[in-house]
Amino acid sequence: MAADEWPVEAPSEDDGGYPARPAGRRRLPTVRKDFFLDPRDRLTEQERALMTAMLAELLGTIADEIRAALPANLVPANDEDSQQLLRELSSAGLLDHADLIALLLRRADEERIANAIRARSNPRGGFLQALIADEDETISAAAMALILSRGRRRDRLGQPRIEFEDLPVSLARTLAYSVAAALRQHVPGLAAKDGHLPFGKAAAVLVQSRAEAKAIDRLTSSLVKILNQAGLLDERLLEAAADEGDVAFLANALGERAGIGGSGAWDYLADGDDGRLVLLLRLSGVSREFAARLLALLGDLVGIADLGTEIGRFDALDEAQARSVNEWLILDQGYRAALRTLEGGGGDGTL
Repeated sequence: MAADEWPVEAPSEDDGGYPARPAGRRRLPTVRKDFFLDPRDRLTEQERALMTAMLAELLGTIADEIRAALPANLVPANDEDSQQLLRELSSAGLLDHADLIALLLRRADEERIANAIRARSNPRGGFLQALIADEDETISAAAMALILSRGRRRDRLGQPRIEFEDLPVSLARTLAYSVAAALRQHVPGLAAKDGHLPFGKAAAVLVQSRAEAKAIDRLTSSLVKILNQAGLLDERLLEAAADEGDVAFLANALGERAGIGGSGAWDYLADGDDGRLVLLLRLSGVSREFAARLLALLGDLVGIADLGTEIGRFDALDEAQARSVNEWLILDQGYRAALRTLEGGGGDGTL
């Protein structure tokens, strides 16, 4: 059979298609922006697919919780699937939140880096599983809680998921009400002003039931703090985490040692070029030998092209400089942002 040749026949307007010429013009604003984006920063198809799947699954979970809290007569007919809900909210501009995209990107980066490291290294075994057997019940309980929580953040195909608890409180509230409003639109037979209170109440109940203590970052940070207080957050444990591709734990551990927290440490690890990862390593007080091993393992995955230059930066950064940067980083982010604005966008260029 001969292959169809271009141009492929466009669907008719009656079938919901766009005429060929208007379709091109309609796309032009988006295409112009996309064409000039820096290819180094654009999402790969794998990243886009993973982030889309995580967001759709999250929205679907929120929708299920809201439906379960509704009176039977108000459950939307012909329940929308999660992908359709994603398209609807996206088209309305209700998903364009910087903190939401940042969370999706972080999870995608964690997965990308972890898979690459596991493919190139030979992990000795599960360091988290070993912590379950620790004599200190506080450590073993925290490790078990983290392992179980991570298990719930994988779907049946082993792909990463995001739980409602993982969202910042303001974002959780925004998404819950956005999903509730979208579901209300699909209840047949209601006047425009009817039936809104049950949907608003269902979203409010979901937000109020959110347990922040179960957030994956909170559980990781809790374990890391316990280990640090017990004097066990040493280079041996850091290296085990790195070899297993557990960059989420590694970032939290380095951030705890540096005193800047896991969230700030992740930014320095994931965007490690221009001395950022080196700065994190210096602040965390690790040895030169460990820094060199970690740079060799992670370097190309976090944007580092010249390992020699980076280890030179590690050697050149003295204790006084590291202390000065640390004092800046432990300040509240709001304070730092305000100061940069007051200084006309200036400030320390390394931050």
